Amino acid sequence: MTSGSTQKGGAAVQRYYVLDGFRGIAALIVVLYHYIGPENYPFLTNSYIALDMFFVLSGFVIYHSYANRLRRGMSAGTYINQRFARLAPTVAIGVLFGAVATLAYYNSIGREVDSTRFALVHAGNLLFIPGLVDYNVPATGIFELFPSNGPLWSIFFEFVASVCFIWFVRLRRRSMLIGSLACFLILFIGACYLTLTTGRLLTPGVGFAPQHFLLGFPRVFASFLAGMLIYALTQEAPKYLTRRLPASRSLTAAFGIYGVMLAMLFFPFHMSGFYPFLGVAVLCPLLITVGARIQPQARWFNWVSDYLGQVSFPLYCIHVPVFLLVRTYLADAPWKIQVLLSLGVAFGASVLILALIESMRVRQNVTRLLKPVLG
Repeated sequence: MTSGSTQKGGAAVQRYYVLDGFRGIAALIVVLYHYIGPENYPFLTNSYIALDMFFVLSGFVIYHSYANRLRRGMSAGTYINQRFARLAPTVAIGVLFGAVATLAYYNSIGREVDSTRFALVHAGNLLFIPGLVDYNVPATGIFELFPSNGPLWSIFFEFVASVCFIWFVRLRRRSMLIGSLACFLILFIGACYLTLTTGRLLTPGVGFAPQHFLLGFPRVFASFLAGMLIYALTQEAPKYLTRRLPASRSLTAAFGIYGVMLAMLFFPFHMSGFYPFLGVAVLCPLLITVGARIQPQARWFNWVSDYLGQVSFPLYCIHVPVFLLVRTYLADAPWKIQVLLSLGVAFGASVLILALIESMRVRQNVTRLLKPVLG
């Protein structure tokens, strides 16, 4: 996902570098959220809505990349093949890395696992299937859908949304709007019900655990459909928003919108749940709408933003196992040293993973492997 226009095969391809930068910065903020937590740093209280920003970005980018191709005859199997091949190699690394980190940590504290269940859960995770079997001995209960690498739950929902895009692409703009608002309303009502029945804090942060697994669907669909609608309103004729929101090529505008993003994700007050729901319903979509209209021409800025966007996915997939390994083998090190070391190792490993996947053409090989089945 990347702004400006480049040439590929003789045809102009629109690029959205500012949105790439959004993805990279949001991934770094999610890493901070998991490493140092809002308990110690209140400015991270609402940073988890970066995930909802990811969902909006996914709707925007998938619509940009595949809407016309599907309308012109791309088969559903070919589309699913391409989406799976794009996500699966990095997710597989995250799943395997998480399994190794979990076993190392369990060994250090003397906890045991049921080997059959452990293998079953991780085999399913490799295919984006949530783990609903407790592999702990003795059983402790299931607290996360991807217990060895918690953040992968959002990749599952994002993949589901991308598969549903096969049907969503047929929707008119009004239907996208109604669908997004309906899903947000279901999410809000479900979150209120959880608060009333469990005493849980009112929050849109749901979907990662069995207790509120089903609410993950309206959460992702609300933002994904919003991303599709933003693209349709700003990039497809008639472009209803472009006259009111002119494009900018200014670096000042780009850095300004990054500053607005940081202010949104670092807002320290929960406001009894009002602020994060406002972020999901209004602020995240508005940020993407404005960001898509900013198209800097500085090559260095575009390169940095593009690379941050590329490295964000492996970083998201491996940062939790890295932190667990560092805490396991450097348990006596000061906490800040553990965090700094984990940040460096996670970013460096992400760069390496990205380079290996590209150089070994892993995604192309997965596509070729699945072609006889999916097309």
